[in-house]
Amino acid sequence: MQMTKPAFKILSIDGGGIRGIIPAMLVAEFERRLEKPAYKIFDLMAGTSTGGIIACGLNIPNEKNKAKYSAAQLVELYQKEGHRIFEGGSIKFLNSITSLFDSSYAHSGIEQVLEEYFGETELKQALKNVFITSYDLELRKPMYFASRLAKEAALEADENFKMKHVARATSAAPTFFEPTRILSGKNIPYSLVDGGVFANNPAVLAYTEAKEIYKELTGRAINAMPLPEEGIPYFMLSLGTGRATKPYLYEEAKGWGAPKWIRPLLDILMQGVSESVDYQMRYILPDAPDGTPHYRRINPIIPEELSEMDNADAENIKGLMAKAQEAIDDNTEEIDRICELLS
Repeated sequence: MQMTKPAFKILSIDGGGIRGIIPAMLVAEFERRLEKPAYKIFDLMAGTSTGGIIACGLNIPNEKNKAKYSAAQLVELYQKEGHRIFEGGSIKFLNSITSLFDSSYAHSGIEQVLEEYFGETELKQALKNVFITSYDLELRKPMYFASRLAKEAALEADENFKMKHVARATSAAPTFFEPTRILSGKNIPYSLVDGGVFANNPAVLAYTEAKEIYKELTGRAINAMPLPEEGIPYFMLSLGTGRATKPYLYEEAKGWGAPKWIRPLLDILMQGVSESVDYQMRYILPDAPDGTPHYRRINPIIPEELSEMDNADAENIKGLMAKAQEAIDDNTEEIDRICELLS
């Protein structure tokens, strides 16, 4: 049966540190099969943390206003630069009460990498719509970086930021990197941490942003239901960074105090949020009566030894790449079906 092609196509990418290799390889597979760059496949790309870095990277223009980086090149970024991003790890984090709340990694490494790859590119220059999450510690509210707003002349001074700063903000994971402070065009300061603290899976937010963009494109009210003959105009591809199977045993956890709960709690919250959002999206964008999908998620199970978000060792990266390839092989028919929708 012929599938109804969606009018608006969304890519949503979770957070997960070095495990971003997995969604980057999946996007590279879609680019390979469709023989076009991601910005020509999707109408909106949303990301949190490492997913935000990928979404930004796929939308950096070159001098010809085409994609400067393919998804495959972003995979190489993780391979080549992972050790620099997660450099200067603090052993005393694990051993000293006085440094309990220190960041584990020097922020200079990730900032240098983002400077070299993203340069002075601004959010308003994104090749396609981009939506990135972060959280403001002082204002105590989520911060959204939306290229849609950055391109509006009346809002540019407030909403336009350099891509390197957006990527740094969305990936400032507590206990891994220190918060970052950036200024808007009106010199308004924002003190930001990783969007994963509230939206490690940004799919629902991406859907909300997509509705606003679609309204502007079509003139249809944001809450208007599609006409029966139109069907749901959206298709979303949601990519995770791997569902970790590392257990936290009751006999150990019941005796933990605050120090021992810090890292496990971050891990549990991020994975829990990702899975609950997936549950919501299956109801928000159900398949059409004819079987046409409106939402699909690929998020392979990864073993305990590959679950750490900050392990940039060559062997770990090799293991993550193997797991990503396994996910591609296991889902090859589904990927072909999605490609038919996206073509």
